[in-house]
Amino acid sequence: MKENQKSLPRRQAGKIKNQNLLLVSILFLAAILRLYQLGNNPPALDWDEASLGYNAYSILKTGKDEFGRSWPISIRSFEDYKPAMYTYLTIPTIYIFGLNEFAVRLPSAFLGTLTVFAAYLLVGELLKKSRWEKQCEILALLTSALLAISPWHLQFSRVAFESNVSLFFVIFGMWAYLKGLKTGGWLSIAALLLGLSFYSYHSPRLVVPLILLGWSWLYRRQLLVQKRWVAVSAIIGFFIIVPFLLETFGAGGARLSSVTVLKPEGRVETEIERIEYDRAHGDLFGALLHNRRVVYAKAVIKGYLDHFNLDFLFLQGDAPGRHHAQDVGMLYIWEAPFILLGLLFALKTRELQPLLWWFLVAPAASAITTGTPHAVRALLYLPTYQLFTAIGISQIVSLARKHLSQQLFRGLVLVLGFIILGNFFYYLEMYYVHTPVEVSQDWQYGYKQAVPIIKQYESQVSRVVMTYAYDQPHVFLLFYLPVDPAWYQRQWSGGEVLREQRGFAKYEFRRIKWAEDQYKTDTLFIGTPEEIPDTAGEVAHVSFLDGSIALRIVKR
Repeated sequence: MKENQKSLPRRQAGKIKNQNLLLVSILFLAAILRLYQLGNNPPALDWDEASLGYNAYSILKTGKDEFGRSWPISIRSFEDYKPAMYTYLTIPTIYIFGLNEFAVRLPSAFLGTLTVFAAYLLVGELLKKSRWEKQCEILALLTSALLAISPWHLQFSRVAFESNVSLFFVIFGMWAYLKGLKTGGWLSIAALLLGLSFYSYHSPRLVVPLILLGWSWLYRRQLLVQKRWVAVSAIIGFFIIVPFLLETFGAGGARLSSVTVLKPEGRVETEIERIEYDRAHGDLFGALLHNRRVVYAKAVIKGYLDHFNLDFLFLQGDAPGRHHAQDVGMLYIWEAPFILLGLLFALKTRELQPLLWWFLVAPAASAITTGTPHAVRALLYLPTYQLFTAIGISQIVSLARKHLSQQLFRGLVLVLGFIILGNFFYYLEMYYVHTPVEVSQDWQYGYKQAVPIIKQYESQVSRVVMTYAYDQPHVFLLFYLPVDPAWYQRQWSGGEVLREQRGFAKYEFRRIKWAEDQYKTDTLFIGTPEEIPDTAGEVAHVSFLDGSIALRIVKR
């Protein structure tokens, strides 16, 4: 009896050791998948990454962004006023590694790896002391493993996109919230982390309050016990977001106004025509059906439902080529039946209702914008899909273990493992081999490759004219030349700056009209094949990774 009592702690210690070893292995895999070839794949920085990187470089050198604003809470960039958190996180990596692609993307890869750990903690805390307690550790490990290899999360952990940073703060913040239900002090940490998510990306500014609203109702009894800490946390959260609120009502609100569906732009005008038609034909009831509120409601509902599109989730992803590997959805196709099973359990299980609420409100911010479904704006879906998948797998394996022979059970596990690994390796093949070649144009590939050629010839001409056909060429020259931030800041005196007005020194950025421009002399032209014909006498050209010409460079 005594020997059995002694062996029990040993077995328990061995089990914990194995679990910890498995968690470390998952985190190691997550880090490898996020760091391998980070500076080379995706094949180029896009304009947002280049802007975040150059502004971090500018603040590092001068304490001001590219427009001369001291330590801003939003980055003006392309008049879209990006939240500044990612820029500040990039300052140390640029200081250590220099101004390059790896340094700009490293904060995202690092925090993406930590997010896998955060998902483990969140699931463990969510399911602790529930009917799932015996499976809690397995579900937490499985959720973190699924997030580690998730195409959706990998895509945005390997690029300098602010949404990935916001996901890190939200998951850690909600984990702290759950701990705060038992130990009130954690609620203040949750307020800090969730408040910081507001400075990371736009989506949490709507989604986080919605999550908190639902969770506050579901956990109302526990929160009443911690009411003093709830009050303290509310005060902390309020003071954290005050600067954001002030910025939002100023220029910082420009991004939402530029992408929201709650704008006329043709929708309301069409309804007015219908109202006039109804009135002309004596249909008074039509006025109730055709109005601004109905139009906006339909647009938001459509945007919301778009995020449950199976093609988006499992087959093709969303429209921008920068958001996913080619011919791969945001989730693995094999996850679909397990997600459905996990959702069914969530509907029937009280302990999973907080997760279900998170899942339902996750696309809310994206739903009120254009271009839905949108993988970046809806990234806060994670890790709900992964936990639903983990629950589905757990239940299927449990049922199979009970009702199948050992031989059949092993066969089922082998088949499932083969499908999962096959889908995973297919994703890796598409991501590393085919996607860079097929979508290099979407990543503004070619600007970096053109810079050495420009440097070679710029001293021989008085003017350099570069096309903006691929958008925002100025920021790539700022980044890759690089341009001294202190000098560049002196070029701006305020006011909105359009892309064709961002020229500096001898550089102009505009469409090239060869019928007119061919007669200009002492000029270096960098343009697309559509703008500059192959008979123009190029000194060099830059090709996309698929071999097609990206830019022709002509000296006149």
